[in-house]
Amino acid sequence: MNNNSFFEKASFNQKIIFFSMGLLMAVFSIYLTSHYFTAKYPTGFESGSMCNINSFFNCDATTLSPLGNIAGIPISIFGILIGGFLMLSYLFKSDENEGTLYTVLGVNIVGCILLFLYSLLVLKHLCPFCTLYYIVSFIAFFMLHKISEQRKPAVKHMAIYAVVTVLVAGSSWGMIQSWEKKNEAMAGKIVEMFNGLQNLGAPTKSSPYRLASSSENFTDAPIQLSVFSDFQCPACNAMDMVLPKIEEKYKGKINIQYFFYPLDHNCNAAMDRPLHPLACEAAYMASCAGPERFKKVHDDIFASQSELSMTWIQDYATKLGVTECMKKPETKQLVVDMINQADTFNVKSTPTQLLNGVKIEGVRQLKEYYAIMDDILKKAGK
Repeated sequence: MNNNSFFEKASFNQKIIFFSMGLLMAVFSIYLTSHYFTAKYPTGFESGSMCNINSFFNCDATTLSPLGNIAGIPISIFGILIGGFLMLSYLFKSDENEGTLYTVLGVNIVGCILLFLYSLLVLKHLCPFCTLYYIVSFIAFFMLHKISEQRKPAVKHMAIYAVVTVLVAGSSWGMIQSWEKKNEAMAGKIVEMFNGLQNLGAPTKSSPYRLASSSENFTDAPIQLSVFSDFQCPACNAMDMVLPKIEEKYKGKINIQYFFYPLDHNCNAAMDRPLHPLACEAAYMASCAGPERFKKVHDDIFASQSELSMTWIQDYATKLGVTECMKKPETKQLVVDMINQADTFNVKSTPTQLLNGVKIEGVRQLKEYYAIMDDILKKAGK
């Protein structure tokens, strides 16, 4: 290696820091890959992630976005590879490898910038661990750019990088296809698991807000789904995309009722810090819209979740003519009463559902809901 290379010019501490950046890139990417599979292929009925800090810093929003994967392969897989390439450069020191690594890290930075802008401007959410990955990627690239003068990639090394990437991506795709098949086979196990859980019963007081209705009395329908939800929760938005398909498939056999459970300290005493600061106001507005208009208001709020602001809520409330209703103590008490009723089922996160009395946390895959609901109808002789 010549005197202009990173490993010749960098101090011992700089080499340690540079290696640490590669290690952190790999670690953050491994976590994000694990989060992707947990979100896409949950194995239980409970949910929760340290990556979902609040409505803005939220991993689910990016994981479930169209750019969260390429042909089903989580993009975080490539982050593991890039971190690995950086660390391997300590074993295979050469000017050619260093120039190639510079190119790879440069391409990675372009990807980081594009994903950051997509998250910020389109999704209006930031994934905390993605952001940490962007930061360590910038530090690694800056160090190599500042210390090394090796810029030219070697065709041989680029070819090796490309082959490794294709092999890993291909293996990942094969594993995902296998996972999909196992997930299909899991449907029966999901039903068995569901049937083995404690039946908590239906909420004592039914909600007046229905998303699907097949009978006047909520408990008269063969399938009874109670949804505890928050209008600022990204996972609740994902749930909102699932519900219409469930409603269509089980029309005339299902009742779906909606309960407000804002993760907002302004009306939820269980919240000891700000999380979704507009969720209470959105709940007040939807409540004031009344049962007849609720479904449309519910859908409109979720459709505009990324643009949700106090101004948006006030403008929509004015259009509905409910601005005064939102200020009434009885409106706020109705939301609090629903929160208190949710507490009897130990609701801690959103969305949480009660499906015929059995608690489900988070959003399941549609085929899993179908498997469980088909089994419910079969047992009911419907």
